[in-house]
Amino acid sequence: MMLLAGLGALGAALPLPKALADPLQPDAPAPGPGGPAPAPQAGAGPAMRFSDEFDGPAGSSIDYSKWRVEPRRERIKNPVFWDRPENMGEYRDSRENLFLDGNGNLVIQATREGDKYFGAKITGTQPVGINSTWEARIKLDCQTAGCWPAWWILNDNKVDGGEVDLMEWYGNGEWPSGMTVHTKLDGTSHRTMRVPIDNNWHTWRMTWTDHGMYFWKDYVPGMQPIFEVPAFSMDPWPFNNPGYTFVPILNVAVAGSGGGDPSGGSYPAQMLVDYVRVF
Repeated sequence: MMLLAGLGALGAALPLPKALADPLQPDAPAPGPGGPAPAPQAGAGPAMRFSDEFDGPAGSSIDYSKWRVEPRRERIKNPVFWDRPENMGEYRDSRENLFLDGNGNLVIQATREGDKYFGAKITGTQPVGINSTWEARIKLDCQTAGCWPAWWILNDNKVDGGEVDLMEWYGNGEWPSGMTVHTKLDGTSHRTMRVPIDNNWHTWRMTWTDHGMYFWKDYVPGMQPIFEVPAFSMDPWPFNNPGYTFVPILNVAVAGSGGGDPSGGSYPAQMLVDYVRVF
């Protein structure tokens, strides 16, 4: 999650395998014929490497074997006003902020309690490597001032960590929603695609191969990517390093640089997630 949620997540997300002190950069593979490799089809029986359908009784908790709930908000160096700890909403593991709705959806809910704001963030417990497709079906009923929802994946290694935002919306009223590839955790190397986001259900997909990363909104078979980032088209490009992995993350933050001032927002505000599938 650009700037705050992803770039400040060092130490907050799941520790991943250590990289070499001087990361190996393999030779760029030859371009695939006709563009990216065909994306695996969710309905064609792919081998699931991580998944959650969020089935369970209304009000029940998430599957803690698949997810870790982050207990606190990330902190960053030299914070601007809305990134200061006293001005940011906090994350917490509470049934007010994180629960199943009984209709097959995860609810991540931002709440206001007096002058304090709360959200939630969950991080997958199973790292997944290259030649994988990541998809979630999401509905944003949280497009209000102060909210900052996102569906993203992270490698938080201090040497060669990176982040990919498959869907990110900003309540600060200034930044455009979209998709972003961060090849460094300090925000100095990234590429972004602006994508409109409304409050309807949408699927957000990314396929990661030796040839690069390919993104779709509401994928259907045969659909071309709406955003492509070829391997080694950015410097650095750690994503082809041997053993490189990501974990999935879902969150709704309040305030921070991406959320901005929540005082004029409407709360509670929810992000609904039908499923997360990695195959």
